[in-house]
Amino acid sequence: MKRLYDRPSALFPSECICFSATLRDNLLLASPGSSDEALAEILRRVGLEKLLEDAGLNSWLGEGGRQLSGGELRRLAIARALLHDAPLVLLDEPTEGLDATTESQILELLAEMMCEKTVLMVTHRLRGLSRFQQIIVMDNGQIIEQGTHAETACQTGALLPV
Repeated sequence: MKRLYDRPSALFPSECICFSATLRDNLLLASPGSSDEALAEILRRVGLEKLLEDAGLNSWLGEGGRQLSGGELRRLAIARALLHDAPLVLLDEPTEGLDATTESQILELLAEMMCEKTVLMVTHRLRGLSRFQQIIVMDNGQIIEQGTHAETACQTGALLPV
């Protein structure tokens, strides 16, 4: 797994992976040199400050993160992607399963922390797309629209809510 994070890209897969290890160990996979303070700060930024209670970063997460809810697991994966300082970030459905409020907070955080990076985000959700410089709408493997949020919204209407 260490080799994955040696690469100049950060990957956020649609299926969040959590290892049978401590909270600290799961975060350090993305950034082995990070201090406990940096790990705690990123957990707070993604809304997981409650995980710092009790055993804190020494909390045992269990196989597949069974101690965590689906939303917590997703936010832990987002924290890992944010910790990994890579110029290219690949996000596959990063806010899937999150409530609207949490989704907005995470999208705001991603916009803030990834403004100097190249981000490729695959999503079926329309919220937050206006933050991206370029949007490509695909249907059956074909590009049907391309441009800024304003441009694509004015084209065939694929981005318009039904």
